[in-house]
Amino acid sequence: MLSLHHCQLLGTWPSNSLWIESQINEPQAFYAKVWYKPVFQIAENGKENVLPSLDEKHFFRRLGNLYRSWKEHRNTNGWNAVDSFCILTGRAQPEDSGYRKSAIVQIYLLGYLEFPETLMIFLPKKVIVMTGGKKYTMLESVLGGNETSEIKLELFKRNRKDNKAENYQQIINALKDAGSKVGLLKKEDPKGEFVTSFLSLMEQSNLETFDISRGIELALTTKEPDELENIRWASALSSKIYKLKFMEDMELIIDEEKTVSQEKMANDIEDVFEDPTKIKVSIDPVDIESCYPPIIQSGGKYDLRPSAMSTSDPLKYDVIICSLGARYKGYCSNVGRTFFIDPSSSMEKSYELLREAHDMCARELRPGVIISKVIDKVRRFIQNRNSALCSRLTKNLGFGIGLEFRESCNLLNSKNTATIKEGMAFNVAFGFQDIPLSESQRKRKKMDSYSVYLADTVVVLKEETKFFTKVSKAWNKVRYDIDEATDKEDEDKTRKKKKEKRKDGSSTIDTGISGTRNQILQSRLRDQQRQLEGKETEQEKRERHQAELMRRKREEAMRRLEEMNNQTPDDRKREKTIMAYPSPAHYPSDLKDRQVMVDMRAEAVILPINGVPVPFHISTIKNVSKSEEDKATYLRINFYVPGTSLSRDLLPAMQNIITNFPTKMFIKELGFRSMDAHNLNNQFRLIKELQKRVKQREQQEQEESDLVTQEDLVLSRDRRVPRLIDLSARPHVTGRKTHGTLEAHTNGLRFTTNKNQKLDILYANIKHAIFQPCDKELVVLIHFHLKNHIMIGKKKQNDVQFYTEVIEGSQTLDNRRRSMYDPDELDEENRERALREKLNTTFKEFCHKLESVSERYGKSVVFDIPYRELGFMGTPFKEMVLLQPTVHCLVSLTEMPFFIISLDEVEHVHFERVMFSSKNFDVVFIFKNFGVAPIRISAVSTSELERIKEWLDDIDICFTSGTANLNWKSIMATIKADNRFYLDTDEDGVPKPAGWEFLKMEGSDDDDDDDEEDNDSNYSQPSEDVEESGSESSDSDESDWASIVDEDSSSGQSGDDDEEAPTWDDLEREAKAADKFRDKRLRGDDDENDDEMDAKKKKKISRNR
Repeated sequence: MLSLHHCQLLGTWPSNSLWIESQINEPQAFYAKVWYKPVFQIAENGKENVLPSLDEKHFFRRLGNLYRSWKEHRNTNGWNAVDSFCILTGRAQPEDSGYRKSAIVQIYLLGYLEFPETLMIFLPKKVIVMTGGKKYTMLESVLGGNETSEIKLELFKRNRKDNKAENYQQIINALKDAGSKVGLLKKEDPKGEFVTSFLSLMEQSNLETFDISRGIELALTTKEPDELENIRWASALSSKIYKLKFMEDMELIIDEEKTVSQEKMANDIEDVFEDPTKIKVSIDPVDIESCYPPIIQSGGKYDLRPSAMSTSDPLKYDVIICSLGARYKGYCSNVGRTFFIDPSSSMEKSYELLREAHDMCARELRPGVIISKVIDKVRRFIQNRNSALCSRLTKNLGFGIGLEFRESCNLLNSKNTATIKEGMAFNVAFGFQDIPLSESQRKRKKMDSYSVYLADTVVVLKEETKFFTKVSKAWNKVRYDIDEATDKEDEDKTRKKKKEKRKDGSSTIDTGISGTRNQILQSRLRDQQRQLEGKETEQEKRERHQAELMRRKREEAMRRLEEMNNQTPDDRKREKTIMAYPSPAHYPSDLKDRQVMVDMRAEAVILPINGVPVPFHISTIKNVSKSEEDKATYLRINFYVPGTSLSRDLLPAMQNIITNFPTKMFIKELGFRSMDAHNLNNQFRLIKELQKRVKQREQQEQEESDLVTQEDLVLSRDRRVPRLIDLSARPHVTGRKTHGTLEAHTNGLRFTTNKNQKLDILYANIKHAIFQPCDKELVVLIHFHLKNHIMIGKKKQNDVQFYTEVIEGSQTLDNRRRSMYDPDELDEENRERALREKLNTTFKEFCHKLESVSERYGKSVVFDIPYRELGFMGTPFKEMVLLQPTVHCLVSLTEMPFFIISLDEVEHVHFERVMFSSKNFDVVFIFKNFGVAPIRISAVSTSELERIKEWLDDIDICFTSGTANLNWKSIMATIKADNRFYLDTDEDGVPKPAGWEFLKMEGSDDDDDDDEEDNDSNYSQPSEDVEESGSESSDSDESDWASIVDEDSSSGQSGDDDEEAPTWDDLEREAKAADKFRDKRLRGDDDENDDEMDAKKKKKISRNR
């Protein structure tokens, strides 16, 4: 019985499969690769065992297929007329490719099992399999098939007593009897003593060897029905992942204008193969894996080869190409599509031509047809339709697919004269590479060329060629329109038509402006009237206050920077130096000549170089590897050197050396060879262990570097010490949820758990103390934000919270709906209300007592309470939470991780993505200490913008707004390097924005447009000049509406220039009259104008949406 010793997922193997190690008396462990979910049975000892079994009929049927292909194509280039052939697998190597021919043959024959260290000899009339252990036992179960099969199976058990010499000799003799030509998989390089011994005997036998890789491919090109079913499942999975993961992620990114790298999107897709439930697919992850890392490309950089990789460039909203493939029980599939954002008409024509050619190619793949003829027909079709695009067609139009992702014998190109057979599967994948754009499109799209690509998995059946991947290729499914440039062009055309009508004398009223726009104009007119009356709007007051505040903040910042520059830092950290030994006299006494040695005490590795022991500190070693070859053990040590990529594990001391001495001589690599593996194996293990210890120590030192030594807690002797009982603490003291008691002592607080574990917080270390009652919350809590970190468990923390949950669990047993007058329901609500009031009172009293105790001993602690009515929803981390201001902070404390910003540390606040069409925006807090990265709160509702501005203005914090997301990392780096950031001139005396004024320039183009609209639409008193030239000067929609208001307002005036300006009430009545006048004119238009009005309204509404 095979015991489940350990399970391990290895992404480089053909499947996320289960490894099983035997517990038999073999020096080398046996691994069986299981491609299906194992069957567990309970053995007599009560332990779980895995019992993979072989299918006798399956094995001999597939064996017959393999032999038929061999005999049929024996004299072709694929088989090279070999008399016999060998399939040899070595030891299991995690780095091996998942598409090795030896592994594919075993999977094909054994039913998704792979046997390492197994030799298969295929002779004309029989198959010899040499293996051992449980693999031998499993193969014995199919020996019964010899009775009905023409090809016999013979098993040789590995004999370790005579080093397998007898078995090898019998195999060599059998090969010689079959003929002198033996086929091998020469492109593979299996490892292990088993492999080495057999290959050496093959060389000594004088047998001719030939490569049969192409012959194996030919044998597996035609699939059986169960193989086609596996491809169908793989294709269905590819389609599901494409539609439910990639397309939804892409649409969400474009819709929310996120910046996500193509590599990150590809990694997210690969995660679905580990957990298919993410796309609501119930399939065993053991059976599936990705054929290759998904390929996502955009931004004018495209590579249509199957070997392309996703880059770290952000996804661009132009032309997006994605291809991905899924494997199910070893069988592959592939699908690829191209998506267009705001495409041009030429892009549509290119895509439609490719789609027609792609469908034609798939349709023409029929049984009995030669592949080259299909490809020539497709190329002629494209040539006749567009010769320029034909020159940009990919070299191959696809390839065969199955257990191998790319069957090279079935390439879809003009040189392949193979005949298509029923049961073949193809990946029809091609496109047009680097199609140039016109000059205008280059400026608009910001790229010089684009590519178009399509890929599908198709299967050749008797009556038809069937698409197994089902992702829509229709043009309306792959295009997305998000740009309003086309709408603006239509508006310009409409305005020109109106000008012509006015010149003809017609008085057509513009009906293209929505009610929302009319409300904006009315608001502008009212603001104008307030200015005429000498009244200042709230927005103007805020803008004036912000301008004064920004000037004052600049002066404070300049004084603060001047004080910081005058201070001389005398507490610099001393840089560590690397020294293994002061002198050779300090070498270990047990050092041996010409041997590698690890000195754990000195953290050094002593290496013999030309017989001289040379010590190397462990921090200089980048990595170490060990391999075995030709009965010798090799130890390879790589060192850190300048000019190469430095890993994040590099210690600071070594990093300083590489930075300070880039021109010095460095040793890059040393290799050692020994026939005795004992010492090198031991030293290899010690080097790894020493690296691990040093890394852990450095991490701990770095973790504790900013910790401040605090004084001891002085316990109060008063029995009436303020106390809260039955509390929970976050973060947990012991790694689990902890309950205990919080007490206020002389100079600090002590939290004692039920297991008598203690956590002390000193009053002097409390920066902010916050009490949040349980009104509309699930917990009542006390939170402490600390000045200096403290260690809780093995991690340093800056926030500690103590809380009690309020919710009481109850459930109706009969599942009936309760009435609102149900006495039990009312009692439950009363109990919960009473509990909330009791907890709030208890915590509040404790806070008052704590304030009194801390003030009595000169360490005053004052509690803040969040203002829930000023709170707003936002996303500081990954989840949307309620952010509530306090007197000194902006906090979110109900859920972890905690979010706290000290408002006195904030230098400036910037609002990003503030646009008329956006439903939400981002808030960025910039700190006075430029060394602290700005904090962004995402997805704040636009309805909260004015309220947040009022709050920031009330607490004297400057803010600006912009339409784009900014790269704050590069911005802060530029600001820190600019010593004239807060000045209004540069070094040459040229005026520039002072301080954070440059953030206002980010939306200057939009502001200018708004100013022009303001000038056109402002209310003005009627005059003779305006009345005479009104029809000629009204070049915009806004002026049309202004003329209507002017006309109505002039009817109520006497024409006396000395008369007072109209009051606000008069203007309200005039605005209502204008609305009635407009409605009346609209109802009185003829049918033609009605149709035109409806069309314009619909268009405007759709754009506003």
